[in-house]
Formats: sequence, C-alpha cells, structure tokens
Amino acid sequence: MTKNRLFLIFGLLGCMATPFVLSGCVGNIYAGRPLIQSVRPTALPTEPKTTKAAEMVSLESPLRCTIHDSQQNIITVIPFKQEAFKLERAEKSDPVPRYEVTGFSFDGQTAEKVFFKLLGEAKIKVIGVDGPFPELAAENIQGELSEVMDMIADAADVYYRYNAEEKVVLVSREVTWNLHVPGTREVMISVLDSLRGSGMHDLIVNWEESVITFKGDKGTEKKVASLIELFDTEPKLIVFDVQVYRAKPVGGAKEIVWQDLIDTFGAEKIKFMLSGVMGRALVTGGEINNKSLKRFFFPRASYALVSEGMFIAANGWRARFDVGRCGYMSMPEAQLSILAQTDVQGEQRMNTSITLDSDQGEITAFTAKSSLGDNILLIGIPSSSFSNSLNGYETVVMMTPRIIRLVKEISSK
Repeated sequence: MTKNRLFLIFGLLGCMATPFVLSGCVGNIYAGRPLIQSVRPTALPTEPKTTKAAEMVSLESPLRCTIHDSQQNIITVIPFKQEAFKLERAEKSDPVPRYEVTGFSFDGQTAEKVFFKLLGEAKIKVIGVDGPFPELAAENIQGELSEVMDMIADAADVYYRYNAEEKVVLVSREVTWNLHVPGTREVMISVLDSLRGSGMHDLIVNWEESVITFKGDKGTEKKVASLIELFDTEPKLIVFDVQVYRAKPVGGAKEIVWQDLIDTFGAEKIKFMLSGVMGRALVTGGEINNKSLKRFFFPRASYALVSEGMFIAANGWRARFDVGRCGYMSMPEAQLSILAQTDVQGEQRMNTSITLDSDQGEITAFTAKSSLGDNILLIGIPSSSFSNSLNGYETVVMMTPRIIRLVKEISSK
C-alpha cells in the first residue's frame, strides 16, 4: 500500500464531561442463511436474474422519450433556485465524545488501525467496512477529538460514522449520498445525464422530492460538488434531441448512397464533414432534419426509428443517452449509448465530442464544430459492428442541439 506521510498527529488524554445526544442504530453484521451442502443439478442454468425489461423500467421515460414541437426553440431561459442544491450524507453520524487529543503518533498504520489506536482508551469499537485502507504516518497531533478524526479521514480519503448507542465507529471508503436538486425537469435530467456521463451509475431518483441517491467515495463527492458549483455560475445546458434509425438499402443496393444527400439539399447545406474510426459525421443546416431525412430515405432505404428522445449536458460535462431507454429492450440497438460533451463558445458556437458506445466497447467517435441551429448527422456505421443479427443494416443518428440558459431566481424578502 502507498504510505501517505502526513504531519498530522494525535494522542488521547482525559475527557471533558459534557452531555451529548444518543441517536441512530448500527447493528452488528451477522452471517446470512446457513450454508446447505447440496449439489446443484448440472442441467440447471446459472442463477436467475431480474429480467432486462424490468431492470429498465424508468420514470424518466415519459420525460425523456418524447420530443414536442414546443421544445424546438434553440434557446430557452429557465429560472431556478440554486440554493436548492444540497449534497448530504444519507446516514448521519452521532457527535463523538468531547475528548482532548495530545501527543499522539503513529507510523505505517492503516486508517482503521489509527482510529482503533486513537479510540481504544475511550472503549469505542472500530470496524473497517470496505478496506483495504491507505497507510498513514504522523506525530504529535493534538486537538479536539472530532477535529483529529476529521483530519485522519481526510488524509486517508475515507469516511467515518459514529453510533453513540453502540459505541462503534464505522470506517469506509464509500458512503451513501443524497443530492437535492431544484425541482425542474430540465435541471434534474441535466444532473442525471451529467453524472452518468462522468461514469456514475446506480442512481436512485426520488422524483417527488427531487432527490438523487447514490454511493460514492471522496472522488465522487468532489465530482458532484464541482457540478453543483457549475450551476452557481448560471450555466448553459445543451439539450440534444436524438433520433436513432435502422436503415437498409433497397433495390439490391449494398449501401445507402449518401452522395445523394448533397445532390438533394446542395453542398452549402453541409457545413462540416469528418471521419471517425467508423462512419462519418456531418454538420448540416436546419433544412436537413428528422423530417427531411425520412423523405431522403424513402426511395433509397427501408428504415425504422428505433429510438427517439433527449438528453441534456451541462456545459463542459459529458452526458449519456442510453438508446434502449427510449426503444424496445429486445432490439439489438438497446445496447448502444451516445455520449456527448459540449463546450459552448460565446452565444452561438459549440465544440461537441460525440462517442457511440456498445456493450462491447467504443464503436466510433467524432469532434464536431457547429453553430446553434445546426444538426449533427452520423452516417455510414454498419449495424453489424455491434450485432451480427443486423448484417446489411446501417445505424444512422440525427442529433439536434439547443441551449437552455439557467438564470437564478432573485429571492424576494
């Protein structure tokens, strides 16, 4: 383990007797059901799992998977209450006893052992929940016990929770958090999409109380705190309306002839074009959109709209759109995800990094420069790149960005 040398230090002397409140309850961890010595029949499948369709049931779908004409304004201004953002631990710690710490030293001991040594004379039990923990070294630390424990926890990137009734301190790298979000649809979705785009999963959303619950370590805490700080600057949110198509050329053609797109709409409507590892990205004028793309398909390809919805990225943050959440779970495209990170420059210009992922890994990626009112069209991506069942099909993605400007409400007194 890496040893973090710190000039922290402690010792435990005496106690200032002051009353304190006892609350909370942490029980001991016991073994579960007794093991049964039996042999599983070899004909049985692996352990049953929750069905995929049940896992994907989401209260977000009615909000995310419908695109209304009223949403098509390229710039929208929404007031919000920034003070409504609050990040707090879901499980509270009782106040620790009022001890004074002096002259305490340790060298090369893991965090939970440091806590054990510090709290031994107070007859407080220490349990390490999810180690291993880093090693620490310090000498001659002094101060209030609670302050010293906070220093140890910060130095080791761990958390502690004290249960006064049981006289137990739990030390862990991860804890459960509650993030309170202003109760507007756009802000909540932007926070969810930004957290998922940063790699956070297993987010539990209480839509009624506008609270997101998750487990996280010190790195996660800093990440979420930086997102809250961003909202304090009245940021821009980038909304992407997305359509994902499955297309197959007709009339015996092996591929869709995309050159016809330029011939149909004119070269001036294609503002930017670039190649990725697979496929191409076109930045187009607003004339090339969801409706006109369907008209373009009609004589050239049979097509199906397999997913349609929206996701929101906070400026400078990467957001994630899971294709299957706005489609059928049985379709091969359900494994796809679109990740986008946009930096808005001034009032009109945007640099957007787009990644198309599957369960097998990254399929392709692009970085596109565009302006408000432009669309981004991904073409030439063989569907067989993520599913053998779609041999001969092409995956086409239309992305229409727009901007929401958040303006903090002025509280009236």
